[in-house]
Amino acid sequence: MTEKKTLEFRGGSFMALIPFAIFIVITITLSFMDAADLNMMIGAGVIGLLVGMLFAKDLNEYWDTILIGLGSKVGMTAVMLWLVVGIYGNILKSGHIVEGLVWLSVQLHMSGAMFTVAAFIFAALFAMATGSGFGTISTMSFILYPAGILLGSNPAVLAGAILSGAAVGDNLAPVSDTTIIAATSQEYNNKKDETADIGGTVRTRAPMVIVGFVIAAVLFFIFGGAGGGALDPTQAESLLAQYQMPAGLLLLIPTALVILMAVRGINIFACLGIGTVVAVVIGLVAGLFDFSAIVAIQDGALVGAIPSGVAGMTTVSILLILVVSMGELLTRSGCMEATVNWLNQNVIKSPRGAEVAIFSLSTVFGILIAAINTIANICVAPFVNAIGRKNDLHPYRSANILATTICSFPFFVPFGGCVLLLLGGLSSMKDAYPFLPELASTDMFFTAFYPWAIWVVSLVACITGWGRLFEGKNGEPEKTKPNK
Repeated sequence: MTEKKTLEFRGGSFMALIPFAIFIVITITLSFMDAADLNMMIGAGVIGLLVGMLFAKDLNEYWDTILIGLGSKVGMTAVMLWLVVGIYGNILKSGHIVEGLVWLSVQLHMSGAMFTVAAFIFAALFAMATGSGFGTISTMSFILYPAGILLGSNPAVLAGAILSGAAVGDNLAPVSDTTIIAATSQEYNNKKDETADIGGTVRTRAPMVIVGFVIAAVLFFIFGGAGGGALDPTQAESLLAQYQMPAGLLLLIPTALVILMAVRGINIFACLGIGTVVAVVIGLVAGLFDFSAIVAIQDGALVGAIPSGVAGMTTVSILLILVVSMGELLTRSGCMEATVNWLNQNVIKSPRGAEVAIFSLSTVFGILIAAINTIANICVAPFVNAIGRKNDLHPYRSANILATTICSFPFFVPFGGCVLLLLGGLSSMKDAYPFLPELASTDMFFTAFYPWAIWVVSLVACITGWGRLFEGKNGEPEKTKPNK
């Protein structure tokens, strides 16, 4: 994995860390000030790159390296996927998939603890369909939380179930930003310019996610109904009647189709393209939406799933390629290789040590940049990639530890973006539903059972070697480390 060192800095190769360090410090500061803003994070990245320029010996080489990073296949693959996913997810939301899930729960006569488990499952399904943890929290909380309170669910546990379902989708959905970044950032040693395919990472990650999912579901069933206190049945019936549309369940068809094709190894762009077409056809034929929901001109502006989907992904895409360019500086200067060599000589003594190091780094970044777990994922991915390649871990394995670990703490720490988003949504519902109980940002710390479960499962997998894969001579996954 040795890279040719072509970029030199005054003070040594570790000065290449300056842009990254400036970006991280500003991002963490914004996170703890509850002022996380993607545009400011982009500004922080630009400032970091400008300051780093002062330490480069060759300015032309410095900016050539940055431009190479901006246009790298790793970054551009993730950006293109995000743009397609943005459109696809918005089409599904326009098709009332949430209302379909609520209708199903009413038909199954769920209440109390059972509804809490159902909320967990429905949130996970929605997150797997749309690939958006934030989108799942903001969408599902408006419907599932009031309904669950009326049906006797415990408020804090119900909120934890919604957060947990979003985390499941972030972990496992082929279209989630977490899956996309984790896969496309982990490179092969023996397949030039290739990264882990999304279908393979999802397939090998599934056992870990399933174990965490089952543990969480059991805990939601045990604690989900205690202290809920069902309210006026007439009020509950009125609320639920507003948010039911059985036909919305039809959009689970393209969801299942995309997942099945991705796991079978079909190109992810083809999967999403086919899924989008199927979703549009089903939506139009079933009357779930008309063509104006896809794209239309309203008051002189374009609206609909296509422009909204692209707009929702544009800012984070710019941020991604900026961070990728910082990673290119670390690689071309030799800083990344020196860091990983030091870790291998002084800390990492075995494949287990490499995996624990990846797990620990992902945990730390997940806590420090909990405002937006996507950004934490982007920031730590280059280090995970370097450690994995140095220790011959298969890109699937590195991606899986990264994806499961990074989607834990951001979903329950009080200053995490997911928790704050949920609380903001619940607060905005107080006028419409005055019966909703108050929740503090600390209430979900121990009730978001899945993020805790998957964090523990990931740690156990790293220590025991469960699911460990090494890269074979042609890039194939092997269970034993190949001899060199």
